[in-house]
Amino acid sequence: MSTEGDLLRLAVTAHEAVADPAIWREFLDKFSRTIDADVTLLQRHYLSQHRSTLIATFGMTQRFTDSYNEHYSKVNVWRENGRHLYVQGRAFRDEEAYSRTALKHTEFYNDCLVPIGVTRSLAGVIARAGDEVLVLTGLRNERRPPFGEVEAKTVELLLPHLKRAYVTQDRLHVLEAGEAALNRLRAGIVLVAAGGRVVFCNRAAEAIFHAGDGLVVRDGLVAASHADADAALRKAIRYAVSPGESLDCPPRVLVRRTSSRLPYHLTAAPLCWTPRAFAGTGAPVAVLLIADPEQRQPVAGDVLKPMFGLTAKEAALARALADGHTLERAAEQLEMRYETARTHLRRIMSKTDTSRQTELVLLLAHLSDQSLLV
Repeated sequence: MSTEGDLLRLAVTAHEAVADPAIWREFLDKFSRTIDADVTLLQRHYLSQHRSTLIATFGMTQRFTDSYNEHYSKVNVWRENGRHLYVQGRAFRDEEAYSRTALKHTEFYNDCLVPIGVTRSLAGVIARAGDEVLVLTGLRNERRPPFGEVEAKTVELLLPHLKRAYVTQDRLHVLEAGEAALNRLRAGIVLVAAGGRVVFCNRAAEAIFHAGDGLVVRDGLVAASHADADAALRKAIRYAVSPGESLDCPPRVLVRRTSSRLPYHLTAAPLCWTPRAFAGTGAPVAVLLIADPEQRQPVAGDVLKPMFGLTAKEAALARALADGHTLERAAEQLEMRYETARTHLRRIMSKTDTSRQTELVLLLAHLSDQSLLV
């Protein structure tokens, strides 16, 4: 019988596997020895789709894993007949799901289990969400005795630890996806803790700080090169991290650059939800959005056309006007007569519900600002 120390070591290995999925194989190796199994595996069942996927295995060839995922999981009679047994935190043996007499007449038994020499199972349900079930399974050879109550109890004692590891891993996947999305933005995104200390920068923000052209991170804090902009920036950050304080804070801070380029537009806002911090660390409480007008890109014609129903010529003229060209210069650039350009402009304003050329340009500039976020 496994000791409390054995279970603790298994739990520690499972949590280590959260950071390094390659360690799941080490966990399954230890689990095999704990319950005296010949093969162990982690799999996810999709009950309504009548299929399963092996996530990690020990004692099983890659060839079998592939064939199971592609075909044999679809004829898994243990899963199909034991759906009622998939209760989170429960362990059950194969005889509870399907009789061995009936099992021996199935394709699953003869073509899947017998060739790899394991026909007895013990399954532990780690987590269930609707028809998706995460399961830890041990398998034994036909000639060996079936799993007993002792092994089933061991698995049930281990399942809560695996559930916590699974939840942690799931959250890490979400965070990784969120970080990847933030790194695709052209706008700089900075998360700061209660004291204003930077705890995260996306790639765009890192590039801005690395350039040192008006904005830097100094001693863990975002700072502006010019004193007046730095004072306004600190006030904005203070308001964002302490929104309850009565501060007359501008919605946007213009940060002048040391070069002759256009100033950065910086906005600070409190986070609606503050993640819990580990002891001794600062959780992000506010976000800084840094827009670089130099990175503004004209709205593409293939975006304007479906958005407003513009023709190709109308979209090209709209882009030229958004770039700051006069109507006359835009007409020359597009090799069209001035009167034709005026006709196109009237149609564009009608389709965009604008009444003047300046109003149209402001609308296109607003759309261009939004493109900093995609």
